[in-house]
Amino acid sequence: MHAQHHRSRPATPLSESILVRGDSRVSLSGAELRGLPAEDRTVTVACASGTRHTATWTGVPVFDLFADAGLDGETTHLLVESADGYRVCIDVYAAFDAVVAYARDGTPIGEEHDYETRFIAPDVDGSRTVKGVRAVEARALDPATDPESLEDIFKKP
Repeated sequence: MHAQHHRSRPATPLSESILVRGDSRVSLSGAELRGLPAEDRTVTVACASGTRHTATWTGVPVFDLFADAGLDGETTHLLVESADGYRVCIDVYAAFDAVVAYARDGTPIGEEHDYETRFIAPDVDGSRTVKGVRAVEARALDPATDPESLEDIFKKP
């Protein structure tokens, strides 16, 4: 589902900023992130524990974050990192429908969890949906580079 989101209640402010690294570096405050056009994605997240849950996530399409930072046409992967250093490297094709979500089923994520944002994509495993997104970086990896070598998945997802 790719619906443009129309807010029916006041937006809950986000306290954390997100660093976006493309052709340049841009820091988006929580207010700036909330000010960008949002979309809904209905995604089933399959957790490592074996549980699955389907929800409608509201957030900013990942590639829209690069409007001011620029995105090189050679980009092959996105590094998505949390505040605690948990980091995954996602193929751009898997990230096409991704959002940095700040609401789940209409409720701000921060009202129910100790993080305010989550990287969500339909074709990305639940353990790779970064919670508390603090940075998104575009990378053009050489074919010989193993994307997993850029990850730090030993932090709690």
